[in-house]
Amino acid sequence: MSTSRFTPANHLLPTLFDRLCDNAPYQKIDRDISVTPVQLKEIIRRDLSFLLNTISHEGDIDARRYPQAAASVLNYGLPPLAGSFMYEHKWDDISEAIRRAIIRFEPRLNAATLRVTPLLDKTRQGSYNTLQFEIRGQILTQPYPTEFMVRSALDMELSRITFF
Repeated sequence: MSTSRFTPANHLLPTLFDRLCDNAPYQKIDRDISVTPVQLKEIIRRDLSFLLNTISHEGDIDARRYPQAAASVLNYGLPPLAGSFMYEHKWDDISEAIRRAIIRFEPRLNAATLRVTPLLDKTRQGSYNTLQFEIRGQILTQPYPTEFMVRSALDMELSRITFF
């Protein structure tokens, strides 16, 4: 019995975006739409990159006056951090902003298990104005959750997050 086959109980589907993209338009036969757990992790990692590298309009919307707009896709992404210095922001505030964005816009990760932890690496050279984080949680898959972990670096000057 092959371990790569999926049963209906643990059949994993990619996002609608991935299902609509045709990487082989000239093939007459459609590909299998299921993904492996490793492929699902890569899809989530890609989507987190899109999310965390997008600047939200958090400061432009009055959340008390327009709570629905503040909680909508208008605030997709992170607040602007470009041009700021590490000492202007607390690590906990930045990690909480990342966590809030992931909880709001990445429903495949279990919010109860999501942890965004700053990584302190004082020996690393060339990391001026760069914060490193570990994002860890569980992907909501059936019949049981799948562990997810990625390390990232936030460049405070460019407001850009890279994953490694």
